[in-house]
Amino acid sequence: MMKFSAITPFRLVRSLGVAGARNPAIYLLICEGPAAATVEADLLAETAVQLGGSIHVNTASQVLRDGLPGWQDGSTRLIYFDAWLPDLVAALDRHSAALVQDGGQLLLLADEKSAERLLSTAPNLRSRLTDVFQIVPDDLSGGLPA
Repeated sequence: MMKFSAITPFRLVRSLGVAGARNPAIYLLICEGPAAATVEADLLAETAVQLGGSIHVNTASQVLRDGLPGWQDGSTRLIYFDAWLPDLVAALDRHSAALVQDGGQLLLLADEKSAERLLSTAPNLRSRLTDVFQIVPDDLSGGLPA
């Protein structure tokens, strides 16, 4: 797989804030294994602190089972790919134009294998991606050795 630029939740949320509310965006965020839970928690915390808002979080399995809950104007949603679900990816691809038409932001959090499959099987969604990042947890140590 191609290597993508690294970003932290702090920097991603900062860029969402700079872009402003009601600026539609779809990001594919690649994160491996146990770090995904930390990244999700960091995204929630940074959104609360920097933007004074919240992120609506769903797993891909929940979205496939229940559908995407109602979208509030300008809200941010995160879908965590807890499993590879071709039917969900096909639906996201088919409806990619409508995913953020209200000015919301959609964050797709996936491991490398799922991200690679998504990029290769969902051309409409791929063309609407604002960016693809390798997301890593925020380094709270300030770069100091442990």
